[in-house]
Amino acid sequence: MKRATQAVQYMPSGAKRQKGPRLKEANASQVSGSLIQNLSQKLGARLDRTERGGDWGSREPKSLRGPHRLRPAPHRASTMTFAAAYPFITESGLGHEGTYIGTDVFGSGAFSYDPWILYDKGVISGPSIVVIGTVGTGKSMCGKSLVARSITLGRKAAVASDPKGEWVAVANAVGGKVISVGPGRPARVNPLDAGPRSSALSEAQWQAVVRQRRRYLLVALVSLMRQGMPLRPVEHTALDMALTETVAENSNPTLPMVLDHLLNPSKETVGLVGKDGGLAVAHSLRRTVSGDLEGMFDAPSTVAFDADAPMMVMDTSALIGASEQALALAAACGATWLEAAVTNPDGGKRLVVYDEGWRMLADPYMLAKMSEQWRLARTYGIANLLIMHKVADLNEIGDSTSGHRQKALGLLTEADTRIIYRQKHDAMRLTKEALGLSEAECEHVENLPKGVGLWKVGNRSFIVANRVTTDELKVFGTDARML
Repeated sequence: MKRATQAVQYMPSGAKRQKGPRLKEANASQVSGSLIQNLSQKLGARLDRTERGGDWGSREPKSLRGPHRLRPAPHRASTMTFAAAYPFITESGLGHEGTYIGTDVFGSGAFSYDPWILYDKGVISGPSIVVIGTVGTGKSMCGKSLVARSITLGRKAAVASDPKGEWVAVANAVGGKVISVGPGRPARVNPLDAGPRSSALSEAQWQAVVRQRRRYLLVALVSLMRQGMPLRPVEHTALDMALTETVAENSNPTLPMVLDHLLNPSKETVGLVGKDGGLAVAHSLRRTVSGDLEGMFDAPSTVAFDADAPMMVMDTSALIGASEQALALAAACGATWLEAAVTNPDGGKRLVVYDEGWRMLADPYMLAKMSEQWRLARTYGIANLLIMHKVADLNEIGDSTSGHRQKALGLLTEADTRIIYRQKHDAMRLTKEALGLSEAECEHVENLPKGVGLWKVGNRSFIVANRVTTDELKVFGTDARML
């Protein structure tokens, strides 16, 4: 806009100077009025042409009308910066297929999840799941919601060991079956049961698989009774000979039968290991027959693992307070039966739950079974679900140089779905390193309310609020005794 020039005024001859200021004011008023009139005409014409729009904008109240148009300079940024600079652009989500979990807090939409569907889409590279959360944050509710609702969609589930008895109500609610073992319980579980046979194996192949499982289980049981002390070569031979002779005499061997052959070795066994070669092994195994574990694992099974049931639970809550060895033995029996079920190609897709994960990871036999199922999950068509309180629980297994601890930590890092509920500040360092959290995610995890968790699915992250119905809350809840 050009600046207006004011005309030069001359004082008439004889005029008094006192009239000068009044004359200047009159001239200035006349020029200003002329300028305002011209400017109004021009702007009015422009406003008419743009129909209430244009440079001045709308005539609506408080519309910040003005004679200038905002023309920001072009800017280039990465998608990471763009997402932070424009927070109203949210994740598209995982889609509606799968099990409904709850609400995507940031996206404000429904959040659904199914490991098999997401694996088929290429979102995740493996179906294993880890759920971590301190007491009372909602991690158990999350696991139960995922399992129970998946069953309604045609999936199956199995809990190898339920030390707190929390999954019994879930199994009953979905029409599953429960095997309860422990002092005073009528059920008997034979660790040497063959289990359900895989339809993909011939009779000879099946017998070879069963024989190998029994050998491995016996070695694990003896090692467990000896506080992890490994067997000497001669003891391995004595135990193998006792099992072979027992199976030759009875197609359904039990631990007392194997113990009898160890205490009374045959001539062939004595020729290989000597008269006392298997004596130490026999004393270790005797505890399962006539010691504090008597009456639970020393007879033919009175129950069986039903591979066709929608859900199977090995209830070991009666063993809490009895002995760690009894709990580990019951879990080993459940894992052996479970292995036979999941390796069957006709078994369908199944969620395998390991609750109170720190107990499982501390058991060398269970850790070996879990590691195998983690590696072969895609082959078996299963999704492993490990539930634990915090990553720092692994410190009870061993220090950073412990091979056992590193193997357990590998299960967490290899899980492509990691669900983290609220963690305390002093536990965040290990959690961040083990689960690959960013600084922003760590800040969220420390302040998450109850029932809300961080879901890391592949390379994507979501804050999800788990939603449950009133009926589900009665089955899934664990706070009944606190209310």
